[in-house]
Amino acid sequence: MFSYEHLAAFCATVEEGSYSQAAKKLGKDRTTVREQVKALEDSYAVSLFDIQGKKAVPSEEGGAIYRHAKLLVNNSERLNARMMDSYKTEFTSFDIYHDILVPNALIVHVDQYIKEAFPHIKVNWLHRNRQDILHEVSSKPNALALMQYRLHTKTEQNYEYIHLGSDELSVFCNPNHPLTKVKPLGVNDLEIAKQYVSENHIHSLNEVFSVSIDQHIVSNNDVLLALLQHDGWAFSSRALVAPLVKTGQLVELQTEEIVTSFKIGLSFYFPISMKRSPELEGLQKALRAYAKANMS
Repeated sequence: MFSYEHLAAFCATVEEGSYSQAAKKLGKDRTTVREQVKALEDSYAVSLFDIQGKKAVPSEEGGAIYRHAKLLVNNSERLNARMMDSYKTEFTSFDIYHDILVPNALIVHVDQYIKEAFPHIKVNWLHRNRQDILHEVSSKPNALALMQYRLHTKTEQNYEYIHLGSDELSVFCNPNHPLTKVKPLGVNDLEIAKQYVSENHIHSLNEVFSVSIDQHIVSNNDVLLALLQHDGWAFSSRALVAPLVKTGQLVELQTEEIVTSFKIGLSFYFPISMKRSPELEGLQKALRAYAKANMS
């Protein structure tokens, strides 16, 4: 009979393409992963992988059972998380991850709420790319995330989310940029001008945000805005750049094709094990209150 460990080792090997990488993903050594896969093969007298050099390629039988095995692994992890929820966990810290789309005002709102409602909880605000964030929220009981909403199959991860609403994005540059003098301004003009692109934008909606032939990818909000004050143009949240627009350091560009700003959805992600905790319930109320007042 197979165990969770057997199936987890098998699925990780399929996904990573080698026993070594599967071991790294699972936090085990290569020999252990190989032995777990071998035990599964011996139990059912099947060969699950064809070894091609350093690669472990799923056999016909291995490929056929992968989807079922993955569902069992995911459901086992979700069941474990729900059972762990029966324990009363007192949180002492939250790691809250965010991407470049999250308005500073929302971060301040959440930080102030936690400070007032749960003064004993320390909050760490961390900027990461989307896949790293989802991994952290899936694996850490105190990891939360605010980032762009994207339609996806949630069964592959050990988290849930609530959709908050949409934030407005538009095109910005410094007031002395040559693009400010182009009338009418078209997308063709943006295509040949230097563009700063958020790494999050590239990974999430590349077909929307990748415009110019001269692109420079930036992963940090503050760095992108600092560069934008000197040259180039960029898509950015109106809320994020509002202070710089107010002081005249940046201006919003209107183009024939992008007449008004467009909207990107934001969501709040949390681990299943945190459900029904007073901390999560309070955070959700605070987030919904902010979204109702500031988002559409």
